[in-house]
Amino acid sequence: MRKLILIIAIALVPFIGNAQTSIFNSFDGNDDVTTISVSKKAFQLMAKFGGASDEAREYAEMVKNLDGLKVFTTENKSIATDMQGKVDKYLKSSSLYELFSVNDKDANVKIYVKEGRDEDHVKELLMFVNGIEKHAGKIEGRSAEAVIVSLTGDIDLNKIAELTEGLNISGSEHLKNAKK
Repeated sequence: MRKLILIIAIALVPFIGNAQTSIFNSFDGNDDVTTISVSKKAFQLMAKFGGASDEAREYAEMVKNLDGLKVFTTENKSIATDMQGKVDKYLKSSSLYELFSVNDKDANVKIYVKEGRDEDHVKELLMFVNGIEKHAGKIEGRSAEAVIVSLTGDIDLNKIAELTEGLNISGSEHLKNAKK
């Protein structure tokens, strides 16, 4: 009996680790959702071919321990509501806690993290931004209603804002406040 339980537990581990990815992947392929996906291999290549400058080496050091990045953006209010529901559902089944939130006239931003190896590192960072159509329009020249940013790996909170700003992700300016 113990052997059977152990086999079942081992078989379920990959699915538990991918639960976060799969719950949000339902937005992938939707014409009303812009999706950005960066794999661990892509981060490894970025680190490998970082360049010779100090800035490039620092960037390479920052991304080499990342496992994945997923960004979902929509202008559709109905999909934004669905995104909120998926985030809420994921939060109930995960060990993430709210690091901070910002609610103002431009946007509602919530950042959740899963504890990492020390106070400056996390294993997972989930950011949900909604109500940003006015704010995002000023930045990107287009409107947006909601954004989900999911980042996994060994994430240094001191450097993560640099990465997301470099990728020009809506709401990433709020990550400057993510340091514990």
